[in-house]
Amino acid sequence: MFGLDPLNQTVAFTEIVLLLALAAFVGWLLGRLVRASRVSALRKAIIDKETELADCRQSKTGGRSAQVVAPHVSRVDVPPPFVHADPLLPAFSNDDTPELIDEHSIVDSAYTTSTIIPILPVSADVPDNSEAAVLSRIAARAGEVNFDRIGRAVATEADDLKDIVGVGPFLERKLHSLGIYTFRQIANFTNEDIDKVNELIEFFPGRIERDNWVEQAKEFYERKAR
Repeated sequence: MFGLDPLNQTVAFTEIVLLLALAAFVGWLLGRLVRASRVSALRKAIIDKETELADCRQSKTGGRSAQVVAPHVSRVDVPPPFVHADPLLPAFSNDDTPELIDEHSIVDSAYTTSTIIPILPVSADVPDNSEAAVLSRIAARAGEVNFDRIGRAVATEADDLKDIVGVGPFLERKLHSLGIYTFRQIANFTNEDIDKVNELIEFFPGRIERDNWVEQAKEFYERKAR
């Protein structure tokens, strides 16, 4: 192409490099021309838009009428007329004009403007959960326990029922209020006795069975009998 020997490898390589360089230059030149034409078109479009915007602003400014600004009127708060404590005395307003006040109107307005607070009735169904009230309430139902089956005992024979897991000081006092003092009595509980005592001492349902009071009481009673 350039008068070189195509059979020579070095010459052929040089010819290829020259062709690639020429193609790159032509591509760069075409790109510059295309970009220049696009930039020129964009500039022309921007100028046209700016011209339209200026015309629009001028038309709006020319057609706008002058606005009339209303004068600012400051508000003057007029204090209410002074009213004497004695309704028979005249009241004097700001213009010093005496005006008699009707005492009946003052009384009526006092009743109409007062806030009525309703008195709600106190419910009488709220139980007294103090310890004394609870123990008294339990003792009143002690007759519902079947002592013929579990046995009877007195306070002087009392065992330390707190040794049973699940029985605390307050729960022990509840059992004493029913007349249950000993391990022997609890060891004799049947399912019916368990349900009844659980109800009377106002305990969680099924708690006596879950804590296994009967078996614990039997074990303590057997130890005591040895």
